[in-house]
Amino acid sequence: MDGSLASKNDIGCITIINATNKLTPADLYKGVADCINAEKYENASELFALAGMYGNFDAARVSDKTAGQAKTVLIMNTFNGLPEDKKQKFSAVFTERLSKNKIALRDFCLNVVKIGYPAYYPDYMILHGIKAFTGNPNKDALSETFDPAATWNKLFDTYLHCPSGAVPGTGSK
Repeated sequence: MDGSLASKNDIGCITIINATNKLTPADLYKGVADCINAEKYENASELFALAGMYGNFDAARVSDKTAGQAKTVLIMNTFNGLPEDKKQKFSAVFTERLSKNKIALRDFCLNVVKIGYPAYYPDYMILHGIKAFTGNPNKDALSETFDPAATWNKLFDTYLHCPSGAVPGTGSK
């Protein structure tokens, strides 16, 4: 479907400090590939984690649950065509920076708090779902029972695994 998985902002390889809540996962994953190609693996790892956070948030808020597969396809597209050595280097830096290094993870989590949860309509995902082919994809596209604050706070625990005290107002460990 036209617009499915589409990036609207070519951000290049930016730092997490330059990311905004108007950037979709489609934009962010494209930035991840740009960072990996430039061998800026720390930037890539942080953009990747933010893109994943936003993708999970979007999957929770769209009514058509088949649309949530968009995140997986975006990840596959990000890494397709990248040299194996760069993929391995990215993976090593990602694991070290956002899994093993609790100080770097805490700092990253604080940056994500500052950025805030998504402030865009997730059409990149909605247009990827089965409803885009069987009817009007934008009709009742977002769940009426979705709680953005609760979902956002839960993702700090369940997706980012932020350390204790890193995210005010959540139960982050």
